[in-house]
Amino acid sequence: MFERILVATDGSAHSRRAALAAAELARALGASLTLLAVYQVPPGFEGEPDYSRDLDAALRETHALLETEAAAILTAGGPPAEPEAIGGSQPEQTIVDATASGQYDLLVMGTRGLGRLGTTFLGSVSAHVAAHSPIPVLVVRGDD
Repeated sequence: MFERILVATDGSAHSRRAALAAAELARALGASLTLLAVYQVPPGFEGEPDYSRDLDAALRETHALLETEAAAILTAGGPPAEPEAIGGSQPEQTIVDATASGQYDLLVMGTRGLGRLGTTFLGSVSAHVAAHSPIPVLVVRGDD
């Protein structure tokens, strides 16, 4: 049924809960798992000194986040997760675009969170993604 699971993460407790749920599901189904983190593309133009510096910082932070989440999944007994970092100014649309790529069968995400990357997965984001994603979306609720 689900062979390729995508999980959106922002480093928050809510997205960690979703990542662990996705890992458990992937393990049970024998599915592959991809971790997606959306980073904010800095304002400006390529070639400007501040742009390159800010982009490099965003990418380093995003890759560190993905490594941390992948390690947490492995520690919990989950399968290895493939990292994917995508830049965008609107996380909800960037996630929907990733689901439309044809690479995934299921998206898993948390209901809310304010992560280290400043990306917010609030109710409106998960609602937007669930309403516009061409693939099924599993929304993992937090302990609010």
